[in-house]
Amino acid sequence: MKKNIFAILATCGVMTGVSANLATAAEEEKKAKKKPDPAARFAKLDKDSDGKLSAEELKAGFKKNPEMAEKILKAKDKNKDGNLSKEEFVAKRTPKKKGDAAKKPAKKPAKKPAKKKDDS
Repeated sequence: MKKNIFAILATCGVMTGVSANLATAAEEEKKAKKKPDPAARFAKLDKDSDGKLSAEELKAGFKKNPEMAEKILKAKDKNKDGNLSKEEFVAKRTPKKKGDAAKKPAKKPAKKPAKKKDDS
């Protein structure tokens, strides 16, 4: 009887582990779907396939927020030609590197309360 109970408990433990692994894999897959490939997004927005995004192409991609397209173009058009190259577009979506954190001012340490003197 004890062997059967242990076998059932062991099976439940294994099933719990498997379901946890499946849940984790599903979450990772969902995250991957949320972040589209910038190069693929660029190709989709580049309607005339000239290798650059014009202001009109960007605005078409940001139908709900055309002002955002203008802000992106203004901020990321490094050579100021009025278009975004693939490199400029991809760089826009690349997260900051660890070295960029060094450029931020360091936080000041919290002040420690002054120590009380013993009057003994």
